[in-house]
Amino acid sequence: MAASVCLSTSGIGEAAAAASRPVLALAAPGEGGEQQGSKLAILPLVVEGSLSEADQNSLTQSLISGLQRGSFTVLAPEQVIAADSGAASCDNAVCYKSIATKTSAAYIVRAAVTVRDRDYNVHVDLFNGADGQRIAATQDGCEICGVVDASGLIDSAAATLRLKLDALAKGPASFKLQTDPPGALVTIDGEIAGTTPLNRPTVPGKHIIRISKEGFIALEREVTFVEGVGEELQYSLEKLPSRLPGKRWGYASIAVGILGIGGGIALTAIDGRNYSLDCAGENVMNPGITGEKECKYLFNTKWYGVAATLAGAALLTLGTVILINSRSKTDAGDKRAARRGTRQLGIGPGSLIFRGQF
Repeated sequence: MAASVCLSTSGIGEAAAAASRPVLALAAPGEGGEQQGSKLAILPLVVEGSLSEADQNSLTQSLISGLQRGSFTVLAPEQVIAADSGAASCDNAVCYKSIATKTSAAYIVRAAVTVRDRDYNVHVDLFNGADGQRIAATQDGCEICGVVDASGLIDSAAATLRLKLDALAKGPASFKLQTDPPGALVTIDGEIAGTTPLNRPTVPGKHIIRISKEGFIALEREVTFVEGVGEELQYSLEKLPSRLPGKRWGYASIAVGILGIGGGIALTAIDGRNYSLDCAGENVMNPGITGEKECKYLFNTKWYGVAATLAGAALLTLGTVILINSRSKTDAGDKRAARRGTRQLGIGPGSLIFRGQF
């Protein structure tokens, strides 16, 4: 008993055993062109190996019938030959364009069958008639099979190309992306796409979109784009959590810092001065600390003053940093600050200004 085993292969120019359905290989963006019309020209079948004329006609008919189920007019190989006698040997972009011009076809289909013993490998390409470039390809194969099995492979390939052609008629996939706030950097699959708001076409399928903006938490989403469908995406970005308190604490810190500096200066100033009116008799030291006659009751506040001054300066600095961190910045202000490399802080109507690099 003869055993029949069919294995499907996928890829362009490869014949390895794989899944049982054909895989469509799409060209890179920009390789395809706009549809010129509704005609699809099928070139004569290319055969490598031994295959009878009847079998060739059977495979060709399977390809034609599979493509005729689409919403376009199919030109059979004999019609294409009548328009261009060199169509049977056409295998480059120049002659594909020539055939498209002579037949008024928008797309060209070229099928090739390789036969080795009872192994069949079927390769079907779809070319753009505008520039002759390949925009899709599908390949299948079976081992220890016959013409009927090969016809099934061609029919499956035609169905796959038919879906691609229907999608091309709808137009490319596209998306419109907006963020709050705008001006966020957008990357698609790791490649920079631009800044929001962003409106552009894209390759159909699943993609990883990453949105980032300085001072905000980055977003990463997986989005599936469909041919002929325009997606509208909108995201709100959240600010990065600040490690510093809000503005009110900044103002309070500055106020306490100024009081601390003032208090420290005062304590330092009164150090060594008499704090009692009764500085006579037993309240007099002779000699005193300085070696001369002094009153017992003197202020000893020098180090308290130094400590208060340092603490006040620290609080003043902290308050300044808090205000710089929390103040709202306009885009124009950001650009000016980036050019100057400086930051400014104003407290009150011009009463206190800090300027410098931080």
